[in-house]
Amino acid sequence: MTTLYGRACPAVPLVEALERAGFTEATALLCSPQDFRVARFSQGRCRTHTGAPAPLDTVFEARVFDGHRELRWLTFAGQDTQCVLLSEEPDALPAEFGSPLPELHALQTLPAHYLLWGTPAPKPIRTSDGDWTVLRTPRIGSLHVPAPPPPDGQRLRLAAREYVCVEPRHGNAHVAEERLLRLEPAEPPDPEAAAGPVPEREHDV
Repeated sequence: MTTLYGRACPAVPLVEALERAGFTEATALLCSPQDFRVARFSQGRCRTHTGAPAPLDTVFEARVFDGHRELRWLTFAGQDTQCVLLSEEPDALPAEFGSPLPELHALQTLPAHYLLWGTPAPKPIRTSDGDWTVLRTPRIGSLHVPAPPPPDGQRLRLAAREYVCVEPRHGNAHVAEERLLRLEPAEPPDPEAAAGPVPEREHDV
């Protein structure tokens, strides 16, 4: 049995939500009307691959994660927001973040992976906060992600954890929640599995 804990924050700007969460180092997925951006949260701010602060004023949805916790922030028309912080470690959720959410008791957890589009450039972009990789594909162009280039022949993927719960009335098992963990190298291609089901789910970033 695995328990997922959470806290909900009242309507606050994204910058304040990040401050309340207390991240030290984390990866941020930022959606705005203009673009989708992956940023690195370090030293109290989100930065791009150039080292400049990532623009947060136009972001309408953000997911920030460090392997132990995930922050979800979403704004709606009228400037109302929803903000939650999730973790399997209750002590990792600051009391000042907000009110506790009902605990989620999972019978089982499963690994989930989303394959990132694009071929990684072999040469990293080095910054004071760490290495970045450029992913390139003709369909979406280039995307900079805060992770070192993977070994030759591999791509990058987004790792997550699924929480399987049992519906109390009928006893059906279902994935009740998912938490993002990290960016990591994908497994090298397996020629014998080429004709079988695709083990990765492609993520359109």
